[in-house]
Amino acid sequence: MKPCNVLRHGLVVSAVALTSAASAQSAAPPAAPATAPAQGPSTTNVTIYGVVDVSVRHATHYGPSASTYNSVGDAIWAPSRLGFRGTEDLGDGYKGIFLIEQGFDPSSGTLTMATTSPNYGVGATQGGRAWGRESWVGLVTPMGTVTMGRQYTLAHQLSGRFQPSPNPNLDAISGFSVHHVARQDNMVKYQYTAGPAAFLATVTASEGNGKAWAVGTSYTGGPFDVAAYWQQMDSFNGAETRKILGLGGTYKFTESLKGMVGYMKRTHRVSAQENDVYSVGVNYRATDSLTLLANFLLDSQSKVGIGKRRMAYVAADYALSKRTGIYAEVDRNQLTDRYPTTTFMAVRGTQYGVTTGIRHRF
Repeated sequence: MKPCNVLRHGLVVSAVALTSAASAQSAAPPAAPATAPAQGPSTTNVTIYGVVDVSVRHATHYGPSASTYNSVGDAIWAPSRLGFRGTEDLGDGYKGIFLIEQGFDPSSGTLTMATTSPNYGVGATQGGRAWGRESWVGLVTPMGTVTMGRQYTLAHQLSGRFQPSPNPNLDAISGFSVHHVARQDNMVKYQYTAGPAAFLATVTASEGNGKAWAVGTSYTGGPFDVAAYWQQMDSFNGAETRKILGLGGTYKFTESLKGMVGYMKRTHRVSAQENDVYSVGVNYRATDSLTLLANFLLDSQSKVGIGKRRMAYVAADYALSKRTGIYAEVDRNQLTDRYPTTTFMAVRGTQYGVTTGIRHRF
């Protein structure tokens, strides 16, 4: 007899591979009070999943002395994590859902998602968060899905649709997420899907860390997958508002070859700083096991800190099995004029990097 039949009213726990940081959905709400009317039978499922990924990197032009640097760290694509997601079918098109997901650096065993100071919808957590990647509960209805808690911003969620690898974890090969803020606390998100089109909206309450709101839409049909979004975020003290406009799309040339283009505009209510970010990429599945990726990104900053960042990388990802894989990438970054220095380049100039790693999903 199958386990799901034996434990029809119980909890089914299974290990599955993680497919995307933004794909997680679902699980059951707390049991109803004893005084509540009896409910009909429901189907509940909880999934435990995760990724353990360690990379080794060599980079030139690193730090204040612009010297070479070798490091062992977390993944370059989807970072290491442990998560629980679940769903309860309530009938008539309704479902209770939840997700909690923590990030960690397997090279040291420490929690990630530390925030040194509150700002733009993110609270301060000096030592990291127990469930810092995502932590929310929600309800699926025929009129749309509502989720509440710590969640991905719409800019992060939708911009991933037009990148060869959605918002990479390695700063040296990431370009959009440094501007739009990846996650916010205290968020209420609504999503309604009608055939190939989807509409999304979020409101983030300020609890000393800044309020925010966003709207977005996407369309998937035939070889096209396009998305657009608008996001506004206030600083923790309300003195500044950061505005993000983004749009882009992916075109599937064949079942194996996809090309993508994207654009993002960052402006402010007070500061004169403006950023125009352009991205062109390709994702090619050469064999069932081998995927090749390439991306070029230009970040042009104007009015304040005038300058440019040019980034390019090529990468190969090879699946040894359904769960275990290896990868390698080569990247180049160039900061010119007065473009702000970054965490991986303390001195302007040109940096070359090589990274390789091992990943296991469960």
